Amino acid sequence: MYPSAGKIVFCFFLLIFCLSTARSQGRVEFQESAQIQYIFQSYVLKNRAEPTIRGWRIQIVSTDDRREMESIRNRFSSIYPSVPSTWKHVSPYYQIRIGAYRSKTEMMGFLTQIKKDFPAAIPVQDDIQKYDLIPF
Repeated sequence: MYPSAGKIVFCFFLLIFCLSTARSQGRVEFQESAQIQYIFQSYVLKNRAEPTIRGWRIQIVSTDDRREMESIRNRFSSIYPSVPSTWKHVSPYYQIRIGAYRSKTEMMGFLTQIKKDFPAAIPVQDDIQKYDLIPF
């Protein structure tokens, strides 16, 4: 009915082995060469020096009437509250641009959806802050 002493000793050693294995798996050490470290540091410095990339946005309106631009921006924000929008003045026009995408293919799905509410929407290239990019 009771386990034998051999089984108890075996279970004890098995438990110690499992615990030591689990503890050693928590530590991972990497030994990279100096060349790899240099390449990684160069990558980090380059990305800090260039905070913007050439990407894509959707322009939903371009008008010379500021009130119309503000009205359309408010309507857009009420329909799509989670999508960021910006406007800029390129004399004499006010432009509303939405989203921030790395590539045109990432943007196209949302463009087809947005055209239902804003038929004048078009894709435009823009300099985009890296932290503004919308994940694909």
